[in-house]
Amino acid sequence: MREALAAEIGRVDADGLDSCLGPVPEDLTDAEAFHAWLGGHLPLEWVGLRLMAEIFPADDRVELSGRIVVPEGQVRIVDGDVTVDGDLLLEDGARVMVLGTLTITGSLVAPTDSYSLVAAGRIECRDGVTGRTIMALQSIHCPGTFFLSSDHHDSIAPLYTGGVLVDFMWPAQFDRVEVATRVTGGIEEIDYDAAVAALAIPEPEDDDWDDLGSIYAAKLLASVS
Repeated sequence: MREALAAEIGRVDADGLDSCLGPVPEDLTDAEAFHAWLGGHLPLEWVGLRLMAEIFPADDRVELSGRIVVPEGQVRIVDGDVTVDGDLLLEDGARVMVLGTLTITGSLVAPTDSYSLVAAGRIECRDGVTGRTIMALQSIHCPGTFFLSSDHHDSIAPLYTGGVLVDFMWPAQFDRVEVATRVTGGIEEIDYDAAVAALAIPEPEDDDWDDLGSIYAAKLLASVS
């Protein structure tokens, strides 16, 4: 399997992958061990997700309701499907890996100015925002508006579908995108006015455009799921 993973990453051969990715920690919920296993310049979180999806049966079913908060620095791994009837909120450094489908009827709100990870086989949410890593082995679907708010996010999926996708500072690594509206471009072609219009938020005070993520996150958190 390591040869296939190395080929999909496209930046390293199988031996190089082995040198970067050590043995699976005994306790994957230990934040330091998790980071030591998957931290690095390669998209090792995606590799780890692939490995765990192959190893574990993914037959668990978890149903939650309300606004679910993953505390700062915590790791949550579920070997199956998770349904949140409400919102999913990640605090700084929180990591969520779902080996099946992660379904959120409300908003997915991850930190816009610090590290976090949301990874699953499939991801579905109404709206969302993150400044860092969101990835899916199969697809991400968001019928509302999703904002990748940072210029250094790591977002990977074979397919993204939905309503509005705003990744105007750093285009996501989605193989295929099928949306009604996309505001993208790259760090050299930032269109702040288009992003503000697509997100339906007010312009930041004092032209502090770095606040767009927090403004949109506040809008999502103020809504009732």
